[in-house]
Amino acid sequence: MRLTATIAALILLACTPGFGRAQAKPAPSPSASPAAAGTLEAFIPVAEAFVEQHRGLRFKAPVKVTFLADAEFTQELEKANGSDPTGYATEAKVLHALGLLDGLPDLAKAEHDLQDSSVIGFYDPKTKQLYVRGVDAKPSVRHVLVHELTHALQDQWFSIDRNLSTEDESELAFRTLVEGDAVRVENQYIATLSSADKRQIQAAEAAGGPLPPGIPDILIELDSFPYQVGPRFTETVVSGGQDRLDAAFTTPPTSTAQVIHPDLFLASRGPVGVDLPAADGTVIDKGVLGEFGLDLIMERLKAGGQVTVGQAQAIGSGWSGDRYIAWDQGAQSCVRTRFVMNGRDATDALVGALRKFAAVHRGSTVEGSGPVVFTACA
Repeated sequence: MRLTATIAALILLACTPGFGRAQAKPAPSPSASPAAAGTLEAFIPVAEAFVEQHRGLRFKAPVKVTFLADAEFTQELEKANGSDPTGYATEAKVLHALGLLDGLPDLAKAEHDLQDSSVIGFYDPKTKQLYVRGVDAKPSVRHVLVHELTHALQDQWFSIDRNLSTEDESELAFRTLVEGDAVRVENQYIATLSSADKRQIQAAEAAGGPLPPGIPDILIELDSFPYQVGPRFTETVVSGGQDRLDAAFTTPPTSTAQVIHPDLFLASRGPVGVDLPAADGTVIDKGVLGEFGLDLIMERLKAGGQVTVGQAQAIGSGWSGDRYIAWDQGAQSCVRTRFVMNGRDATDALVGALRKFAAVHRGSTVEGSGPVVFTACA
């Protein structure tokens, strides 16, 4: 499933609720004087050394770190993210048709509000600069710096600013690798802290308060996926040695199934090829839902009591490949997906679940017994 922003814009921390929202103080103008002990600026070489040791690579060049007050930080964040209102609007139509989004809210504004409320540091691979909101050297800010310096190191060795296909899951899978690696190193840093420092991090997260109003759950789920799934994926890959993790950046995963199930990636088992289904109108989008997209649909059915936890898990893990196409149809939009599942049992289970979806979503149909063609309109 295509995310609502590019990988360059979203190599950021704090995409999950309550994560990394320590309040920052206005930052002074940069100066050439030595960094005072105990400041965030003085922590930079300490963080760099930690990242080098725990990532197993050395920085090829110094990383420019800029400390900014809230207003200036927000400007840089917006500049890095750019704006694609048409893309967000299309994404909303697809998510709405699939039952993953109520109505057609302004996803571009929701994404902006979510990031503005939660991000306190980000590395921009286009400018090769790391931006931090404020100068507070609390533990809740220091671990952000470790995370973002890991991105800088990744970029120096492997170039993480890539043009990846938006018609499959390559972008999301690569971002899951990138973020998972950074969270892995960040967690190793947090593990070295005292109990008091860890409590400060927890208190800062709790003090972040509620999310801004109007943030759809699906947006949080999409943004959170790399941070939740990525650490386990990278830990599994690096358990086979540093070289294997480095090689993953050269030949990265291309599907959410591979990052959810690392053994598929390690065995070089990618999705099966699936023909694009036909549209019944002017095409607005096409791509791959993937195991993650299918999981999201099953989560809604599970919440409604239409499938059990075990059925939802079996259907997701039975995914082998899919392709979808979306089109406008009058006041509605439709999404048609052709699924290929791993075996008869998985196929039958998917058909049964999608028929339950169709029973409560007018305009939805389920056809075929392998491949399965699922059409949803809203």
